Amino acid sequence: MVDSLTIQSELAADFLETEWEPIKKQARETISSLASEIEEVILCGCGDSHHAARNLEMALTIWSGRRVRSTPAMETSRYLIPALNPTVSKTLVIGISASGEVARTLEAIELGIAVGAQTLALTGSDDSSLARTAQMTLSLSTPSIPPGPGLLSYLASLLMGFAVVDAIAPASRREELERVMQDLPELLRKWRIGQIEMGEEAAKSYSEGAVVFLGSGPSYGSALFAAAKLIEAAGMQAWGQDVEEWAHLEYFCEPSSMPTWLLSSKGRSERRESEVAAAARAIGRQFYVSVWKGGRDWPPHAREALAPLGLWVGPVAFASRMALSFNEQPFRGFGGGRSRIEGGGASRIRSSERVSSKEASDYWLKG
Repeated sequence: MVDSLTIQSELAADFLETEWEPIKKQARETISSLASEIEEVILCGCGDSHHAARNLEMALTIWSGRRVRSTPAMETSRYLIPALNPTVSKTLVIGISASGEVARTLEAIELGIAVGAQTLALTGSDDSSLARTAQMTLSLSTPSIPPGPGLLSYLASLLMGFAVVDAIAPASRREELERVMQDLPELLRKWRIGQIEMGEEAAKSYSEGAVVFLGSGPSYGSALFAAAKLIEAAGMQAWGQDVEEWAHLEYFCEPSSMPTWLLSSKGRSERRESEVAAAARAIGRQFYVSVWKGGRDWPPHAREALAPLGLWVGPVAFASRMALSFNEQPFRGFGGGRSRIEGGGASRIRSSERVSSKEASDYWLKG
């Protein structure tokens, strides 16, 4: 079986290094003129795109100075957009979708337009339905790779998101982002070595139970993404959880050896992370910690905001090794009623019926 995740992992640093300047230029040409008009940003997507949206919330907040929210696409379209205030024209709704064909994300953009918001698509296809619908589009394609769980597409979404940050941030904050982004590829190359070893060791030591990935702030999106790769690659039970919420819930789970992996950047939640780590070890969890340290002279907020560009490495290596250990095909080989058709088969992630603008106006948008 061709290990698509490992191939993508090996390509990641070069991809980020090569594509940053072009996508930054594209973003400045596309949305810089609107920067002064935007007061609020809503990020949305489904699956990996939702995880990327969660990852990007802090970066957009601290560098752009705007109010920023990230939610799943259906929450955005059916709950947030109907509640937008009279200054809706100053709201930028960003829909993230690698394929550009996911129904819920397309719906969010359509309803955003219906109420008068600004809309932007971040997608891997500039000829997709999402790109054709949104008022503005950033598009970043990925290299051709063997079929498997997406990694480069997720990193492309993050890179486009950081390009949006660059395009709407004040010049002084933009310079700081530019400096840390230049450091990133080489840091990632060095970081990969130890993280891959950790992932391989976790696979060798795995014995039983679901796997829980923990994170806070941007790293919570990384925890969600890590769990997604383990599910997609190896079919294992896994989920991402907020660090604080783990102490209220999974702390009580059996078996006591339940694998638990903390993804950290020693950011705003560092002290609580230390407490949770001590609790996990005290009850016998098989416990792993990935700590992204960023560059030597990076400010703490930059280290935390950019952590999602590195925190995937160990969990992806773990997912790859577990898939090989189980001789498992990605996405269960699309068997058991699953299908490759329209990107989800029975799940209808692309063909699901969308709420029309008229229907929304007649019902939700009028309150």
